[in-house]
Amino acid sequence: MKKNAARRRQKRKKKLILGAVAGVLVVGALGTTLYFTVLKDVLGGKSNKIVVTDINGSEVSFEPEELAQQIDVPTFYDGITINGVSVGGKTKEEVKAQFASEMNKPVSEVVDVKFQVGNDLIPMGTDGLTLTSDIDQIIDKAYDYGRSSTLPGDEGLKDRYNTINNLKKNPVDFVSTYTLDTSAVDSLAHQALDPLEKEVVEAYASSFDLENLTFVIEESQEGFKVDVSKAIADTKERLNNSDYVCVVPVSTETIEPKTSAEFLRNYLGLVSTTTSTTSGNENRNTNIRLICESINGLVLQPGEQFDFNKHVGQRTEEKGFKMAHGIFNGDMRDELGGGICQANTMLYQSVTKADLQVDERKNHTIPSTYVDKGTDATVTWESPNFRFTNNTDYPIAIHAWYEDRHVSVEIYGRPLEDGVTIKLVGELVREIPPTGTTYVADSSLPVGQKQTVTSSRTGYDYKSYKVYYDKDGNEIRKEEYFPSHYPMRNAEVRVGVKGPDGTIYKMDPKTGKVDAPADVVNPTAPTNPETTPPSSETTPATTPETTPAETKPEEKPNPTPEGGGEGGGNGGEGGGGEGGGA
Repeated sequence: MKKNAARRRQKRKKKLILGAVAGVLVVGALGTTLYFTVLKDVLGGKSNKIVVTDINGSEVSFEPEELAQQIDVPTFYDGITINGVSVGGKTKEEVKAQFASEMNKPVSEVVDVKFQVGNDLIPMGTDGLTLTSDIDQIIDKAYDYGRSSTLPGDEGLKDRYNTINNLKKNPVDFVSTYTLDTSAVDSLAHQALDPLEKEVVEAYASSFDLENLTFVIEESQEGFKVDVSKAIADTKERLNNSDYVCVVPVSTETIEPKTSAEFLRNYLGLVSTTTSTTSGNENRNTNIRLICESINGLVLQPGEQFDFNKHVGQRTEEKGFKMAHGIFNGDMRDELGGGICQANTMLYQSVTKADLQVDERKNHTIPSTYVDKGTDATVTWESPNFRFTNNTDYPIAIHAWYEDRHVSVEIYGRPLEDGVTIKLVGELVREIPPTGTTYVADSSLPVGQKQTVTSSRTGYDYKSYKVYYDKDGNEIRKEEYFPSHYPMRNAEVRVGVKGPDGTIYKMDPKTGKVDAPADVVNPTAPTNPETTPPSSETTPATTPETTPAETKPEEKPNPTPEGGGEGGGNGGEGGGGEGGGA
């Protein structure tokens, strides 16, 4: 029993000793830890590691310097793409070289505009368009991604790490864009679309069929209008919104012609005709025939002008014109092309009857007998001229011919309204009688001898009228037309003033009396005068005077059937040079 108690005391003693030893060990460990902690604080400062979460969700701690070194790399971060192309791990220089072609890419590889016209697609060119890329700025922006933070210090490093680390799950794509200067779009659109436009073509007369006396009518054609202005505006809007590959609908319009060929064939016809009888002079009739051949079948479109001298040209031997009577400075003489004015007068009258616009007309200086006074029309080279304009909305044609001493001119075109007809009528305003005789001393003639050089001629002033009649022949109205002035002419008599011994005596110019002794004066009757040759178209001179002091106004003559005509070739009436034709 005593042994058991001793054993229990011994066990309690061991436990106490073991407890004391354990306590000493714990205290020692705590002291050691405290020691090293204090030592570390004294030697190196307090620890400041940054704890971050990696892509797998695990926490990782880094020293600030270590973390900064890991994220501040001279290459693009993994997960960054430019225009869909990965650039991670590459330097900025490498990436710029990779995208260098973006800076110099041809406009045609970026811009593809097509105009939709109906079912057709018309490409627009790119010449003149200027394309600018922002790829350099995009590269800089992509490189700077994740390299800065709005947070300070270690928090900023942690924020950047998280941003960069997130790229591995969520890549970021940086897209470059182009800027296009659209100022050239206007011209490019016109180049593409203008060729599609067509002017409407009305049915028109291309010529006149002289065999059938009908117009040769060409068919009408539809017009096609493209709204280019709207196409330009729509294209610029698309391009300004960076829609560089697009189809732009274009508005168009089909324009129907107003006149059909069938209508013209049924509508156009004979409007007016004028005919007169010519003389029997072969040369004169040849000249008239040549004029008819020159104008026969001529078509004038609406608004076109006919100019006689421009169309016929100078009258020359090479063209076949002959010498025939024509007026030169108010006298009749042979001229190249004499007689052509008769054909021109027929044209003037038919043009007037067709109610066309006469622009220039001049009467002869001597009335023609193939038409009434006040209704003739002369031409010479180069003036006076005859010109008229087709002032209608339809073509006109001239049909002119010479046959069997008759010259005729017809006008074909639109009919006058409601069967209306027009006549050209002359009206006498006044007669202008000769005022006397002009005496001219002639030292080559002996005293007492007289020679009539030109006979006297009565002058006239005439009005003319276009008189309109309805289909029943009733006068509707009349319009004053071109006036005509036919100048009078005094007789001219040459008086001899040469005595037998050669003495030249004085003459009174008013009376023609020679101041010579009675035994010198030996009066003789005047020689035959050089009068205006009678013709079928000019008023012949009066009977030659027998007494120069007694000049009487001429009587209205009866024309003879032969002779020439008044002015109108290359020189003709009112001036020198070749020509003629009345």
